[in-house]
Amino acid sequence: MAVAGAALELYGAHRVETRLGLLSEPYRLGRPGRLLRAGRLLTVAGVAGALLGRRSRVVSGLSGAALLAASVGTRFGIFYGGVASARDPRYTVVPQRERVNARRTGTDLAAD
Repeated sequence: MAVAGAALELYGAHRVETRLGLLSEPYRLGRPGRLLRAGRLLTVAGVAGALLGRRSRVVSGLSGAALLAASVGTRFGIFYGGVASARDPRYTVVPQRERVNARRTGTDLAAD
């Protein structure tokens, strides 16, 4: 379960950081970027511990703690990235203008 959860968490964080174009920038910079990178590293460490330390209670405990810390780091990274994007008008005004212009020209931006 830990490995499946970690895989889904890594996939979700990767999608947020890459698929949104300009809107994914706050998730790579500053505090959110550091938290998300730490979350990825802790997830990898936790999965490695879960796979390699199956018989050791200490390694399993450390693996679980790493996965818990990774989850917290990822969630706070996403939260702080959202706060940063809400504070900067570039991340709210530019996409809105692009959508308005796309509607005027009949182009569909949601087809990405």
